[in-house]
Amino acid sequence: MTEQPVVSPWYKQFWPWFIIGLLGLSVVQGSSMLIFATLNPPGLISDDYYEVGKGINQSLDRENLAKQLKINAKVTFNNETGVADMQLSGFSGPATLKLNVISPTQPERDRRITMQKVGDGHYTGQMEDAVEGRRFVELIGQEGGKDWRLFDEEVLASGSVIRLGDAK
Repeated sequence: MTEQPVVSPWYKQFWPWFIIGLLGLSVVQGSSMLIFATLNPPGLISDDYYEVGKGINQSLDRENLAKQLKINAKVTFNNETGVADMQLSGFSGPATLKLNVISPTQPERDRRITMQKVGDGHYTGQMEDAVEGRRFVELIGQEGGKDWRLFDEEVLASGSVIRLGDAK
């Protein structure tokens, strides 16, 4: 009589547990990714493309007005004193200007500086903290009831002069 090999039950085999482990790992990993995605929504995506398109047209109109007024600016950021200095030239000289320093990828690093006129074409503003690295720099002013805008991408460093407008 031939002896039959002894087969152990399935739960004592390696391969069923290996497959169950892979399935369990994928469930845990998928759940982790779902929780992470839910808690950290993307900040750079817009749901309303029509409004974004209208905003782009408005920005172009403001930039064209700045060109018509021949507005140029030289801005210096001093991180040690926390002061932003600016020299504005052209056919506009409002009492206050908005200087937005925008991080391309991290909205929490965006800064808004209110620039106050202290002399003929000279403006100064107080910074909350140091601004360095790659940034979008946006200067917004008003002339004749209409907004104008200078916008450029710059690499900022303390003490360096950046030029906005046609002054490049």
